[in-house]
Amino acid sequence: MKLRLPWRKDVYMGTDLDGNLYFERLVDTYRSRRHVIYRKDLALSEYSDKVIPIQWQAWMRHTRHRIPTLADLNQDIQRQEQIADNVQKLAAKEAHLPISSEDTTKHSQTRQPRFQKSTPGESFQPENWAPAATPTASGNKTGSTKRRHDSP
Repeated sequence: MKLRLPWRKDVYMGTDLDGNLYFERLVDTYRSRRHVIYRKDLALSEYSDKVIPIQWQAWMRHTRHRIPTLADLNQDIQRQEQIADNVQKLAAKEAHLPISSEDTTKHSQTRQPRFQKSTPGESFQPENWAPAATPTASGNKTGSTKRRHDSP
């Protein structure tokens, strides 16, 4: 609901459930400034993003293009109440479950990381290394091979 009041440069865009008023002022053809007039007089240190609903915060930051309706705000409150009920039910359910000894020992043991970062040559042991003799096509077992630029 947009409402242009003749004595204001701003356009009234809507209100939230707390009674805060939201306005928009066109600065350029592509930009607009959005601001809120709080219903409650708060101390300067108490003004924050948490005072207004998240839907209006998104609209004020230009991340939400559509103006939040009262139905959107009511739906969000119902969602938050449902989440709080679910958390209470889950906490009550977990409080009645006995903790088995397997669970406590499982969590108390420290896990080894799957991949351990090692430096090159860290696992090298010189006494275990022996050069491999690879036979060549000519039958020479010394390991020498012909190079490309050598003549046949």
